[in-house]
Amino acid sequence: MRWEDPDFTVRVAATDDLLRIQHENVTNGWDRRWSSDAALLRQVESVAGVFLCPMLRNGGPEAEPESYRCWAWFVLGTDESTRGVTLLDVSRAVFETLPELESPTELRRVIKATMARVMLGSRFEDMW
Repeated sequence: MRWEDPDFTVRVAATDDLLRIQHENVTNGWDRRWSSDAALLRQVESVAGVFLCPMLRNGGPEAEPESYRCWAWFVLGTDESTRGVTLLDVSRAVFETLPELESPTELRRVIKATMARVMLGSRFEDMW
C-alpha cells in the first residue's frame, strides 16, 4: 500500500467534470452512470462539488480502460438540504485530473459531512 496511490484520495468533480464522466461511461458501456445528461443536471446541484471516493478498481489496460467505482456524495438538485450518495464509475485517466482534497482541514470537513449525512440519513440515489 502506498499513500500516494490515487486509490487513497478524495477528488472533487464539478458539473462539467460529471458530464465528461457521463459521456465517457456511455462510450465505454459502463453501468454506474446517470440515465442521461438531463437526469444528471436535474439530480445534482450544479453549484456544489461532488466528492468522489474510490471504492474499488474496475477493468484494466488490456480489457478496457482502468476505472474506479466511486462513492459520489452530492447535494440533491431537488432539495438543497438533502445529500445524496450513489456509485459512479470514473476512468482512472479522468479521476487523476480532478482536484484532490489534500489538506487535513479539507479532508476532516469531508469526513464530518459524510458521517453527519450517514447518521442523518443520506438517500442512496438511483441515477434516474
